[in-house]
Amino acid sequence: MPTRAAEDCLKTIYGLANSGEPATTGSLAHRLGVSSPSVSAMIKRLESEQFLERPKGCGLRLTARGERAALRVVRRHRLLETFLVRVLDMAWDEVHAEAELLEHALSDRLEERIDAALGHPTRDPHGDPIPPRHGR
Repeated sequence: MPTRAAEDCLKTIYGLANSGEPATTGSLAHRLGVSSPSVSAMIKRLESEQFLERPKGCGLRLTARGERAALRVVRRHRLLETFLVRVLDMAWDEVHAEAELLEHALSDRLEERIDAALGHPTRDPHGDPIPPRHGR
């Protein structure tokens, strides 16, 4: 199971890929707010654990395993944002930071319960799609 930092890195690579931006050491360091050497060490670890690959001239790319891990975090994040807005009545513009903290601590069981309690939503409060439980 990836660490919190690894999950953040995978989620960021996934987000960059979906926006059409190349995932590079520099872009990850900037988005994650850490140093390039820290990102380089994380990339080596994630590559050795087969979460990502570095094809020549293409930046970083998630493997199937890496995409599953990234989608798991994205799903939890978006479910949590939805829960915070619908159940706890938080404003949609203040739930992101809370979801960032909670997404790493959510168990599979609690994720399933939140999803069911919310009626299996397909979009978060920002309009972004909530990935299905087992990937795409």
